[in-house]
Amino acid sequence: MKSNNRPKVGIFTKPIDQGTSGSGSYLRQLVNNILNINDRFHIVLIHYSKNNNEIYKKADQLIISKNPLLATIKLIKEKFDILHFYPITIFSPIWLRKPKKITSIHGGGAAQFYFPYQYSKIKVLHSRIVKPIYIRKMDYLFVGSKAGKFFITNQYHVKKDKIYFTHSSVDNDFKKYKDNPIKAKKKFGIDKPFIFHLSKYSVRKNPWTMLNAFQILKEKKFDLKFVLGGKGWKNQKVVEFAKKKNILKDIIFTGFISREEIIELLNLAEVFVFPSFFEGFGIPNIEAMACGCPVITSNAFAIPEVVGDAALILNDNRDPSELANKIIQIINDTNLRNNLINKGFERVKKFSWKKSAQTVLDTYEKCLQ
Repeated sequence: MKSNNRPKVGIFTKPIDQGTSGSGSYLRQLVNNILNINDRFHIVLIHYSKNNNEIYKKADQLIISKNPLLATIKLIKEKFDILHFYPITIFSPIWLRKPKKITSIHGGGAAQFYFPYQYSKIKVLHSRIVKPIYIRKMDYLFVGSKAGKFFITNQYHVKKDKIYFTHSSVDNDFKKYKDNPIKAKKKFGIDKPFIFHLSKYSVRKNPWTMLNAFQILKEKKFDLKFVLGGKGWKNQKVVEFAKKKNILKDIIFTGFISREEIIELLNLAEVFVFPSFFEGFGIPNIEAMACGCPVITSNAFAIPEVVGDAALILNDNRDPSELANKIIQIINDTNLRNNLINKGFERVKKFSWKKSAQTVLDTYEKCLQ
């Protein structure tokens, strides 16, 4: 694999191959923008098996073994100048001596520190013991927020001048439509105004506070539906809880939801609720803003610095009454609603994939100095 005398950079792209996860979406957009503006480096995308993603048509690719030793041998032969790891795990082949090493870490493993009961013992040990060692072997790190940088410098004892920001941003598809879309509304049988939440089900997404808040709204006679978008929400615990609260008939479980459907629902929803207990960035919040949907979110980790004053932020993420009252505020107060929408449009402009990609390329350049 010839580099034409250009510095050779290998970017690990496993999350892209895994599909529509948050990390996969982040890396796909970042790498795509890097490839669009790069004219300096020979970039090679490194992963573990062939994949049909369009991004692999834009750059050379290298298939390596999942065995770290075999992967290391192959990487040595390729003579990389820089290796960019994402994610970084115990299986990452980081023990090469020559290449400069970089990693992207948004949450930095903070979720496993703050909410260990939500993860397996192996993942917690990996975050507390293995990850710090591997992170300190990096020449530079990219984080998505000030909260992430603070955590890494204080918990992993990494020097601040080794850390740079590569914020997530919003894809151009996320925008306010001129006319109300109807496909998703028809598909999911949404026949009333609705509240929208989007995530893969997890206790970390704070399901019980959202469901209890929705029960309060129904008791107050608000004629609303609650649309839960994403995989895993129609599970036994949620269904039984909703039955017990007598709200099941007003909940719509979409299951997996396409990008187009997400954008349509964000255009139509009364409010987007995202009271997560932890987010390394929380991109659904700014995606909602880009579509002109008012946002209510939590005060957890990176979220406040990302949304600024363009969302209503909960003081107590576990208080369903506070969440319900904030939903009522947005529904009843047109001025507040319009103010949040306008601030949201402005907030989204602060984040740029191109700017983050340029930061990455500038850091690659630093590695060569």
